Amino acid sequence: MSDIGYSNMRSMLKDCLCEIQAKAASPHVAGISSGFWQLDLLTDGFMNGKVYVIGARPCMGIEELMLSMIESIVLEEKQSVLLFSTNHMKSDYVYRLLSIHCDIPTSKLHKGGLDMYEWERVDKRVAYLVDAPLFIHDCLDLPINELVETARICVRENGVKIIFVDCLQMINLAKEGETPSDRIAKGMLLLKKLAYLLNLPIVVGSMMNRGVDYREGLIGREPQLKDLAFSSYIEGLADVVMMVHRPEQYLIYQDENGRDMHGVMQIFVKKNSLKSQGCIYLNYRQDTGGVSLTEDTKSKPVSLKDYGEVNETVKSLIKTFDLEEELPF
Repeated sequence: MSDIGYSNMRSMLKDCLCEIQAKAASPHVAGISSGFWQLDLLTDGFMNGKVYVIGARPCMGIEELMLSMIESIVLEEKQSVLLFSTNHMKSDYVYRLLSIHCDIPTSKLHKGGLDMYEWERVDKRVAYLVDAPLFIHDCLDLPINELVETARICVRENGVKIIFVDCLQMINLAKEGETPSDRIAKGMLLLKKLAYLLNLPIVVGSMMNRGVDYREGLIGREPQLKDLAFSSYIEGLADVVMMVHRPEQYLIYQDENGRDMHGVMQIFVKKNSLKSQGCIYLNYRQDTGGVSLTEDTKSKPVSLKDYGEVNETVKSLIKTFDLEEELPF
C-alpha cells in the first residue's frame, strides 16, 4: 500500500505546535545564527537546504558583512564554513578577516605599520583564529563543477555546515549559445539543488544593476528586488533575498526621522519565504570592514521561554492531541 500523500489539520497543527514549543524552550534560532539577532528574528537563522542571496552595489560592504557573519559562525557557533572567493585571492580575505577580528585598519596590516598596542592586540586575538574551522577556495571565473566537487569534499572531510559564495555572477556556467540570464537561472537552480543534496544553507552574494544609482531621495535609493542583475530568476529561486545599503555612499547622512546615517549599514530583507520582511540597522567601519550591532540593539529581547504559562498551555494542548483519537475519514 502506498504512503498517503496528504495530512489532516489535526496532525499538522500538532507538529507545528511541537516545533513552536521546541523553539520557545531553546535560546538559539532554528538555523545557524548570522551573528546579528535582529536578522535572525526575521529569517530564523540560516536553515539547511535553503539558498540566501545578498545583493548590493559596489562598495556597500557586502563582502565585509559576509566575513562578519563567518567570524561569528566559526568562533561563536563553532560551525565549519566553506567560502568560495571568485573576486579576490584568499589572502585578501584573510587580511580583511584579521582586520575585523583584531579591530585594526586593513591598510595598516598591509603596510605592517602597527603601533605597539596593535601588535599586542594581534598577539592576543590571533590565537582564536588559528584553529577556526574556516576553509577558503579561491578561483576567478569559478567552474560550477569545481564548486560542487569542492563542496562535497569539504562536507565529507571537514564537516562543513554552511557555504558562502561571494559572487553569483562570477560562477562559470558558460555554454555556447546561452544568454547571461540563462546562466544565472542555471546557477541558481544548481545552488538550490546543492543546498538540498548536502542539507546545508548556501549564502551567495549578487551584483545589482545601476537602477538604484539613477533614483533620487532616501526612499528612491532604497534597493529593490528589480535592482538585482537578472532579478526574476534570482528572486524566484532564492529562499531569502537581502539587500545591503549604505545611504552615505549617496551622500545621504540623515533619514526621515533625523537618524544619523554616518557609518550605518542597512540590511533590507526583501524576500523571506513565508516569514516577515523588514530592515535592520548595523554599524559599519570602513577602515576595518567590521560590521556590528548598533548600541540600541546590543541587548536581545526577552525570549518566549521566559513565559512559562504560555509554554504550559502549548504543552497541555499537545498532550490533548495525543490523548484524543484521530478523526475517521
